[in-house]
Amino acid sequence: MKETLPSSSVLVGCTCQWDDAEHILGLTASGIPRITLDTLPNLRFYIKHLALRGSDGFCEHFLTLSVLVLDYAGSYYTEGNSFQGFWWYRYGVRNVDNCLRSLLDRGFLQVGDLQSAIEKETAAVLKDELKNHGLKVSGKKDELVQRLLIEIPHEELNSRFTKRTYQLTELGKQALEEESYVPYIHRHTLEDMDIWSLNKIIHEPPYMPYRDKIWGYLNKRSMEHFAAGNFGLYRNCRHHMSNFLMEEKKIIDALGMLSEVVFYDLSGLGNNYDPQYLHIFAEHFFPYKDSTVTMAPGITSAVMNCQKELNLTDEELKAALLDRMKRLSAPLHLFTPEECVDIVFMESRGETDALTNIYAKARRRFKQNFPGIKC
Repeated sequence: MKETLPSSSVLVGCTCQWDDAEHILGLTASGIPRITLDTLPNLRFYIKHLALRGSDGFCEHFLTLSVLVLDYAGSYYTEGNSFQGFWWYRYGVRNVDNCLRSLLDRGFLQVGDLQSAIEKETAAVLKDELKNHGLKVSGKKDELVQRLLIEIPHEELNSRFTKRTYQLTELGKQALEEESYVPYIHRHTLEDMDIWSLNKIIHEPPYMPYRDKIWGYLNKRSMEHFAAGNFGLYRNCRHHMSNFLMEEKKIIDALGMLSEVVFYDLSGLGNNYDPQYLHIFAEHFFPYKDSTVTMAPGITSAVMNCQKELNLTDEELKAALLDRMKRLSAPLHLFTPEECVDIVFMESRGETDALTNIYAKARRRFKQNFPGIKC
């Protein structure tokens, strides 16, 4: 008899079955991963996520992975697939085909139709087929697909495009919609979050949309980084938060977060800040051409993109950046808030001479404040 584990998810018909686990993750009949050189990653994942979810740990692990398989299912054929490496090195899954077939058997997937098979082909293949039938080959890919379906008998197309992909059923669409955080966090690197840790956070009270949960977690983590003196990690976390806000089209708030990123990028602070070691890092502060304390090009571009999205003049952008930076604090900073704003514009315009001068000015000030430190 097939042993089952309880689950609250619509996925897999509210059951999580050991048979599937054995095929997909390489478990023994007792539920423990086979320990071989090939399956060692499974043991790591099993222990980690059993600890996260208690006695239901494996079931949550399996169901969460199944959501990710549903998300990718439309890109896979019913046979002859070559799967991405992340299934193994990130998730310990060795047999995605079996997971796809399990979801097919349970009604979450169905074999795709002719249109989906044609859509999976490249535009070049579709144009060749149209050309062979004396049909127009111009247009976007979706136009090519429709032209084939309208102009060529389906019997002929079925014999030509034999490879079928998977498609979501209504039940599969429902499962994916309910657990949409899974594909999101899979594709977005946010601190130390993965699909299971976010699953744990989401299913803890207070209950709220997953993006609100992520935002709360990022805010908490950024405060922890700051309190620990890990200003590099703090800066990275605020950058994640800026990108997160951009996804939600909250451009003004995203610009505020970018202001913080700029401020701490130019501070001279890193992780595990301790003033007794300042002399070690100060050797790399100046001059500009050799400095490790500069703006990342991607941050400069992001700030300029916010200016474009908000339709701000240069003066309005300067005012917005300065207003946020004046409210920030740091145990060390090489530049004034006004200089930080100037550096943003100098970097965006490639004004190397002006940057060299402003770094030279900051160097003189640093020497006055720290006369015993070489820089």
